[in-house]
Formats: sequence, structure tokens, C-alpha cells
Amino acid sequence: MAPRWCICAGARAVRLPFAVDVLMHNGEAWKPSGTGNLIRRIVTGARRHMYHNQIPPHREDVCLAASGDGGAGRTTWILHPRGDALADIVRDGDGHGGPLALENLQVLLIDGTWAQATDMLRHAGGWGRKVSLPASALPGGSRYWLRAQHHPAHFSTIEALMGLLNALGCGCECAALREQFELHVYASLLARGHKARAGQFLADSPIKNAMPGLVQTLQTGAE
Repeated sequence: MAPRWCICAGARAVRLPFAVDVLMHNGEAWKPSGTGNLIRRIVTGARRHMYHNQIPPHREDVCLAASGDGGAGRTTWILHPRGDALADIVRDGDGHGGPLALENLQVLLIDGTWAQATDMLRHAGGWGRKVSLPASALPGGSRYWLRAQHHPAHFSTIEALMGLLNALGCGCECAALREQFELHVYASLLARGHKARAGQFLADSPIKNAMPGLVQTLQTGAE
């Protein structure tokens, strides 16, 4: 974005209790509204894998369990609305009578439009266990005001990650991600000239208290 909308001053690295990888459709790579690149910038250790229809990535290059490089004992989850219920998976634990070990978990996020995500899932759906989030994971609906969401259960890529954290009881990490996500949305609304809409978004956003100085700087740039 233009320098007056730069949000680098508010960037904070967020360390999560599990590994995060983003399988990104090449059509998303340079979209400024996308949140897959935001995940790569702020989540410590997060990796991005580009998906091209003609040259799709290989499982061993994405999934830690298949890489042969310290991936023994790893479990890969692929977040998708048609997956197994998260509550059932957590209840079952590690499958050996013990609790789920988040440090052995890799979460693969599918980043693209819904049509693109369907194509990518055909390719990568067998790489791990598909997991769906409960409706309570992100109450209130999507805050991704940069694109139209056609269904209440449709969320941006980073919101899906936030929902997983919330459902797993990782409230602090979820809150930290939300601040970074909402700063991204707020600045993007201003950059598009949607000043009134940005004001409406800010009214219910945690960034007005978490980053008051940066918010004021962005507001000044909009005047």
C-alpha cells in the first residue's frame, strides 16, 4: 500500500502452539486484500506454498509428516467446512488415550476463492485430516469487510485460523491475530477511500485501544 497507509509500525510477531502452512492459489499471491500473506508475515515459522494448476506442490514438500525431516509423529489438519467436527477430534485426543498434543500438529490452510479452494482440496484433500470448526468458534460473523462473504460460515483464511485458536482455548493467540487482521482491514478500507465504512469498522475493533497512535496516524492520512 501507499506509505501513508503503511501498517508496519503495528506489526507484531505471533507465536502459535502448532505449525501453520498456507496453500495459496497463485491468483491470491498479489492481491493486497488477501490474508494468506498476512499470516506468513506475522505468524512465527508460517510457510506459504504456491498452488499452480499446471504445477501443483507435492505432499512431501508441504506436510511435515511426509517430509522425512523431523516430521515423525506429526499430524496434519486441513481446515474445511466439510471436515470432521473439531469437538470430536479433541475428545478423541491423540488416539492413544492421551490429550491432543498441539506441538505435534500442523495446520494447513487453503487460501483462495471458494472455487479455487475446491480445486486445491481435490489435490491436497488426502494429505491430512479435514477438520471443521464449530459455529461458536467465531461468533458474530466475518469481519473481513474487504470482500463480500456469501454465507455466514464463510471466513477469510486468517479468520479460520483465529477460529481454530479460539476453539482450542488459545485466547491470547487469537486476540493477537485479531489485532493484526483488523489493522489490515482498517488500513485497506482507508486506502480504498471508504472513510465512513472504515469508521464503522473501527467502532467495534480492538485496535482503537490496542494501537491508538497508529490508528490516529492512519486517520490523519485519510483527511
